[in-house]
Amino acid sequence: MRRAILFAVLAPVLLSAALARADEDALQEAMREAQVQTAQEIPNLDLDRRILPVSGKLLQKGKRQEISPTVGLSLGDPFYTKYLLGLRYSYHFGEQWSVGVGGFWAESTPSGAVTRCDSRGLGCRLPTKHDLVRAPGDFDFVVGADVSWAPLYGKISVLAETVLHFDTYVALGGGVIQTQHMPPNTTRVEANLAPHGSIAVGQRFYLNRTATLRLELRDLVYPLELQGRTGPETTLQNQLLFTLGLSLFFGQGQGI
Repeated sequence: MRRAILFAVLAPVLLSAALARADEDALQEAMREAQVQTAQEIPNLDLDRRILPVSGKLLQKGKRQEISPTVGLSLGDPFYTKYLLGLRYSYHFGEQWSVGVGGFWAESTPSGAVTRCDSRGLGCRLPTKHDLVRAPGDFDFVVGADVSWAPLYGKISVLAETVLHFDTYVALGGGVIQTQHMPPNTTRVEANLAPHGSIAVGQRFYLNRTATLRLELRDLVYPLELQGRTGPETTLQNQLLFTLGLSLFFGQGQGI
């Protein structure tokens, strides 16, 4: 009889404790399942927020025309510094290949890298253009055409705030150059046209879908007659030019 009374008293207590334990286990299991599901739906949330994916090109060049007003100057010339003003037109067959024509007008001044002295090595001063009439490097204008190949396209994160798109290209071409020079055995400056070849490497930084900032380093090679040790001789001259242009793109192109 006592056992029956004790069982009747303790049974509800034990049942309540068992139910409470079961509820707690079920709650913990539900919480674990919710955490797993959240982790599967949003993997590595912090990293994804810090590093956002960037895809696609800001500007499509294929089947479009490019016009680029350009300024520049010569580099590495001991006699003349040339200041350039030019214009370039290109047609892009695709994202990598294009053909272009263009030219520069040049204004030359003595570079200041050399001095002129008398026969005793005294009275040294900076030369004038008249003093340099027999020196190479003075020209009036350059015109030419080239073929350009842009194999590299990339993106740079700027201060984690914006993405700067760019491409890198190389160009090979030729044309004519008008030089100002006093040839050997003459007494006056002559303007002569000469053929030139050129090779260039450049980079475009994309500003928006229609404009880029274009930086280029171009080497011109052309023949010039100078006074040699044994008499007049034709030598090949190298002229290195650095230019900066604002390129504007026209036409619908492909993929626009």
